[in-house]
Amino acid sequence: MPDHIHTIPVLDALREPQGCAFCVMLDKLERDAIQFITGPAYMEDDIRMETNKTGFCKKHLEAIYKEQNRLGLGLMLHTHVQRLVKDLTDITEKRIPATLFAKDRGGVLNKLKSHLQNVDNDCYVCKRVESTFLRYIDTFFYLWGRAGDEARLISSQKGYCLPHFIALLAAVENLSGTRREKFLDEILPAQMARFKEMENDLEWFTLKFDHRNADEPWKSSKDALPRAIGLMGGYL
Repeated sequence: MPDHIHTIPVLDALREPQGCAFCVMLDKLERDAIQFITGPAYMEDDIRMETNKTGFCKKHLEAIYKEQNRLGLGLMLHTHVQRLVKDLTDITEKRIPATLFAKDRGGVLNKLKSHLQNVDNDCYVCKRVESTFLRYIDTFFYLWGRAGDEARLISSQKGYCLPHFIALLAAVENLSGTRREKFLDEILPAQMARFKEMENDLEWFTLKFDHRNADEPWKSSKDALPRAIGLMGGYL
């Protein structure tokens, strides 16, 4: 069965020789989103309206900064902060007379805190990535439901990182009872094997620090720490 435009990113990630396929998908989505927003897109009115409203999280702000488009980042941050100043002015001055502000200082502070928390927890790149990533999960189950190489490719996966394994379990709840049981029968043994392998590697990694094991081989545990961090959903 030939690959289709909506299945290609998912199939490409599933064909990676190791690691979590969903981490591969997510990494490409984030890189594509960063390149998109640091290209000509930041000058488009509809895109700029979104970045003015949401801004960027710490992780993606640092990634955008590394792209070296200082003018683009400067323009986006300027109009985002400009929007923030306007919003805070509306809360503290325009919508609340000075006399009322003095009487209801606690209420004003709560509005300020609520607004700033919403801004701080929002990110244009996160939203863009998440909307596509959710479609990738749907595509994953679409491919699994088909007979042939696509379904076998999914069945041959050697597990996923913890956050994406949890995401799959959440998505499994939308399957019918029979399909749900069939999927769990396929995914759970591979996932448990991956966790067990990591448990053994981490155990031997720690035992290697015992002087009695100094001359023993590392086996497959030498890079256990970075692999364990990846399995737990961390970034190095």
